[in-house]
Order: sequence, then C-alpha cells, then structure tokens
Amino acid sequence: MSKAILSAKYPQFTQSLSELGYEVIPSETVGCFIGYEQQHADMQCLILDDTAFVLSCCKRLAKALEGSYNVVLCADDIGGDYPRNVALNAAKVGKYIICRVDSLDDKVKAYCKANNFTLINVKQGYAKCSCAVVSDNAVITEDVGIYRTLSKTDIEVLLIGKGSVTLEGADCGFIGGATGYDKSNNTLYFCGDICEHPDFDKIKGFCDKHGTNIECLSDSQLLDIGGILFC
Repeated sequence: MSKAILSAKYPQFTQSLSELGYEVIPSETVGCFIGYEQQHADMQCLILDDTAFVLSCCKRLAKALEGSYNVVLCADDIGGDYPRNVALNAAKVGKYIICRVDSLDDKVKAYCKANNFTLINVKQGYAKCSCAVVSDNAVITEDVGIYRTLSKTDIEVLLIGKGSVTLEGADCGFIGGATGYDKSNNTLYFCGDICEHPDFDKIKGFCDKHGTNIECLSDSQLLDIGGILFC
C-alpha cells in the first residue's frame, strides 16, 4: 500500500486519501515554526530514492518511515525564521533538486553529490512549496524566478498566475503546497478543486502532455497544507 505524509489539520484530505487506499502518515507539529507552517510536511521531510531526510525534532515521523527508508535525521539547528526553516524544502524532479542551495541541509547536499543529483539554485527558499511536480521532467509554478531558472534547463515548466491558493494565516499560498505527485500511478492530487483555478485549462493541458492524471481531494478552494509527500 502506498503511503502519504500530510498535515492532519485538514481531515477531509486524509479521509479522501484513505478512501483511495493510501496509508496516511500525519506530519508533526514543529513548535519553532510560525503557526501556519508548523504541520507542513514539505518542511519536515525530503525523500530521495531510498533515503528519507527528516528534521531531527520529528522523531515520530522518522520512526514511521523506518523499515521503508534509510532515515537520516538532520537540521539540528532548524529555526522558525526564514531561511533557517527551509533546510528540507526542496523539490525533486527526476535527478534534479530545485532548492535554495545555501539553505539546503548539508547532509542532503552530501547525498546529492554522492548520488549524482544536480542542484538547481533558486532564490525562493520555499522551493517545494512553490513547485507542483508533474513528472520526472515537468513542474508547475507561480514563481517567476523559478520559472526563469527552470526555463534554462531541460525541465519543462508551466508558469501560472498567483492568488488562487489559500494559506490560512497568510495572504496566499503556493501551488506546490496544495498538491502532491504520486509517481506510482502518475497522478497529481490537489487539495481542493483545481477546476476552479483561472489557469485550469493550461494546467490540464500541461498534465495531459506529460501523461499525468488529475485528482481533486475535495470540492473546496485550493488549500496550501504543506503538500502531500507520497512514499
């Protein structure tokens, strides 16, 4: 059975994934993060192949992944202030890692170097939040800086408009934080109804181009919950 790591703050998404056959692993609450980031899975864990990098303060999450992954505890000095809070907030796209390199945890950097991952440096520290991964070579983003950087690589990137994703406690959320890509069934899951997004036609066409299915986990407005990590 596939597993999904996500915030337990929104039980509607947990229920939808459970009904689809996923074993749900709730993220932890990281007290040093600001309120709306405290349960964001994409800030607590980064999975690269057979290795799961987990914040050292997230002992329960690390234990839940033992047996399935080589678990590496990291970011002992994680902090609530940006960019000290984004040590694991990186997007894996094939053999590329999109991240703010200066903020990426040193253990992740060492792993990437040893395992032939290429780091793509972007100014946006919330790189995973800002990227909806569509396939091993395709990404959707609202971030112009990420779009311009990826446009110079062989990753295909779709730029969409900002402001259609809700993040409770903030002005707006990120498309990556409202999604999760399960490579095992080529499906991009949305925390809300992507059909209501102003750029839905472009998003649907882009996903179709890359052979990726779309699944909405609720009929509400898109919510940034810190993403869904499938494992």
